[in-house]
Amino acid sequence: MTGTIRNPGGERRRATSGKTIFDYADELAVQVPTSCYRTGHCHECVVEIRQGMQALAPRTEAESFLRHEYRLACQAVIEDAEVDLLFAPLRRKPKILAVSAEKDIELDPVVSRRGDEVLYDGEVIDRFRGHLYGLAIDLGTTTVVMDLVDLESGRSLHVSSFENPQRFGGSDIMNRISYDGGRFAGELQQVMLSSINFEIGDMSRRLG
Repeated sequence: MTGTIRNPGGERRRATSGKTIFDYADELAVQVPTSCYRTGHCHECVVEIRQGMQALAPRTEAESFLRHEYRLACQAVIEDAEVDLLFAPLRRKPKILAVSAEKDIELDPVVSRRGDEVLYDGEVIDRFRGHLYGLAIDLGTTTVVMDLVDLESGRSLHVSSFENPQRFGGSDIMNRISYDGGRFAGELQQVMLSSINFEIGDMSRRLG
């Protein structure tokens, strides 16, 4: 009996020994971030194994910072091709509730424009290039929301959100503080920065 590899959307592929979860992410068009060419060094491609962990080979040294159902997609190799496996990336897109106050708000951004000069707190930092944008980031325990804002008009140009990728360090703040205070200090920050940068790149592609 041959097992299958599934993503959260239900698409599946036949399991093959020796292939990685990243191989299946490619085949199933699942976006998984990475910046180290899948060598295990960047620690960005964390995925959740929801079913079939026993199908995978043991964790590698590159995955020593992970616990429980989390693996690196580039390091998780199918060992038992007869077991069904379900995986999910940590960059899933949740639904968000956006609330806007029905009143005018006076703009007072720390970054502003004076003619052809861009100022940060009154100090010239750049030349004006046609747009002056800012990025507001709400980093919640479960969800991260990013809002691209025109700093001159106050208009929201694009809102994006994704599940907080730090879940492998614990489900709440105290567990994550404890995790970050141990031998894997810095891993939570690294995976968050990677996800934010990935989302910024996606915004740039969408908005041109």
